[in-house]
Amino acid sequence: MIRKFVDRKKELEALEKAYQRGVKLFIVYGRRRVGKTALLRKFLEDKRGIYFLCSQRGYEKDVERFSKEISKLFNLPLKFENFEEAFEFLAKQGKLVVVIDEFPYLIEAYKPIVSVFQSIVDLTLENSEIMLVLSGSSVGMMEREVLSYKAPLYGRAGGIMKVKPFGFFDMVEWYGEDFERLVRIYGVTGGVPRYMELIHEGSDEEIIRNFFKPTAFLFNEGRLLLMEELRSPTTYGQIIEAIALGKTRLTEIASYVLMEPKDLPAYLRVLSDLGIVKREVPVTKKTAKRGIYVIKDEYFRFYYRFVSPHYEEIEALNPEPAVEDFRRNFNTYLGKTFEKIAGEFLVKLIKEKMLPPYTRFGHWWHKGEEIDLVALNERERKVLFVEVKWKDLNVRETKGILKDLKRKGGLVGLDDWEKSYGIVAKRIRGKSKLRDEGYLTWDLGDFKELVESSS
Repeated sequence: MIRKFVDRKKELEALEKAYQRGVKLFIVYGRRRVGKTALLRKFLEDKRGIYFLCSQRGYEKDVERFSKEISKLFNLPLKFENFEEAFEFLAKQGKLVVVIDEFPYLIEAYKPIVSVFQSIVDLTLENSEIMLVLSGSSVGMMEREVLSYKAPLYGRAGGIMKVKPFGFFDMVEWYGEDFERLVRIYGVTGGVPRYMELIHEGSDEEIIRNFFKPTAFLFNEGRLLLMEELRSPTTYGQIIEAIALGKTRLTEIASYVLMEPKDLPAYLRVLSDLGIVKREVPVTKKTAKRGIYVIKDEYFRFYYRFVSPHYEEIEALNPEPAVEDFRRNFNTYLGKTFEKIAGEFLVKLIKEKMLPPYTRFGHWWHKGEEIDLVALNERERKVLFVEVKWKDLNVRETKGILKDLKRKGGLVGLDDWEKSYGIVAKRIRGKSKLRDEGYLTWDLGDFKELVESSS
C-alpha cells in the first residue's frame, strides 16, 4: 500500500491559494483511483473542516450522515432536514473547509441537488468563511451536471481542478531511479496511484499475478471503469480493444466492432473527452481529414491489448493463452510507451534549458514513412527529429538509425528550416563517442542525470 503522500505539490498549492483567497466553491474531479481523496484529505490535515463521502444509499441517508459528521466536529447532537439547513448552521461557525466527495452519487440520488447547491453557494456561503469543495470521479457527469454552460453551478467556482495520473518522471519519488523498471510499471499502470500500490517490481510474474487471474483487482478494473462511466460499455470496450490491437483508422475500427464508420465518431468523441483515446494527425499538419486514433491512457492500452482479448479464457481459468501473448509481445508493446516517455523527457530538457524552446511535439507519417517524435519551433523555424528505440544499441546501429532519420527528415517538407536529429534509446553503448561527432543521443542514463540535476 501507499506509504506516504507522493507529489501533488502543484495541486496542493492551488487548493491552498484558493483557501487563502477565500474562494467559496472549488471543483475537483478526475477518473477513479487517481488519488483525489488522498489529495483532499492531505489538504484538510491542518484545517478545521469536514470530509464527507457521498454514498449510493439515497438522499435522506446522506443528509443523516452529513448531520452526524457536523455533530462530530462540533461535539453537539445535531440533526438537519436537508443540506440547506446544514449549511445555514455551518455558515455561522467561522472559517471552515467542507469537502463533499463523490458528488455525482448525490446527483444520481436527487437530481435537483445541483440547483440546491447553487442556492447554497449564492446565498448561504456568500457572507460566510466556508470553502466548499465538490469532488467527483464520474468525469462525464461532473462536466455535464456541474461544469457545463447549462449547469446551475456554471461560473460559480473560484477554482476547477482536473486531477490526472502521475507523469512518468513524477513516479520517481515513489519507485526510485531504476528507469528500466519504471518504464515497465508506467506501461501497465499509466501513473494511476491505486494501480501503483499493487505493482512494485514491474516483473513479468507480478504483472501476471495482478492482471491474469479472475480474482485479481486489475483483471476486472478496465471493464468496471467503463460500466460506471458509460451507457454502452461493451461497445466502447470493443472500440478501445480495436485501437489497442493496432486498428487505428476509422474504417479499421468500424470493421472490428461491426459498425458503420459514420456512427463511430460520436463514440470516439466520448472516449476522447474521458482522456482514454485521442486523435492524431501528422505534427506538421494542424488539420487532416484522415487522422488516426491512439489510446492515450497507458492502463487502458495495456488492459485492452493483453487482458480484454483473452477475458473469457482467463475467467474460465485458462490464462495460458493470455500469459503467452503477454510474454511474447510485452517488450514490443513498451516501444509505444517509451515514445510517450521520450516526449516527456524532451519537455524536461527544454524546461532545464538543455534544448532550444520547441513548442509543438508530435508524430509524423506519410506513405509508409514514420518519425517517432518531431519537435517544432515555428517562430524560429527550427525542427528536431527524434527516433525512439526501446532496445540496446551500439555505435554502428545508432549511426544507421540516425542516417535513415536524416533521409526521412528530408521527406517532411521543412526545406528552409534549421534541422537537428536525435535518438532516445534504452541503452546506447559508445554514447560519448557519438556525441563527440555531433549526434544528439540520450538513453536511460541521461534520464537519471536529468532527474538528479533538476532535483
